[in-house]
Amino acid sequence: MSIQPIVPIMPLGAMSPLASTGLESTPNISSGDGAQKAGTDFAKFLDDALSQVDALQKNADTASVQLATGQVQDLSEVMVALEKASLSLSLTVSVRDKALDAYNQVMRMQM
Repeated sequence: MSIQPIVPIMPLGAMSPLASTGLESTPNISSGDGAQKAGTDFAKFLDDALSQVDALQKNADTASVQLATGQVQDLSEVMVALEKASLSLSLTVSVRDKALDAYNQVMRMQM
């Protein structure tokens, strides 16, 4: 029994030069209303996120009322809804606290 050598897939030779990535050229930067668009997008994102948190809170309230009235037999569904609402609210509060902290740090900066 003999061990066969590993045959290379392709021979090692001169490598072809890499294709240009286009990073060498300077990008075309236009002055426009980019800041206003970014602000609008962020406001929309924030509004969507807060509406999702509100929907989770309402879903958890509905699930707990249904459990109390006996309309839901599966306790795990109610607990999952309550935990989702709790986690989303705590994340929202944490983001708010970080944003306020960043705002306060910017206000303390000396010019």
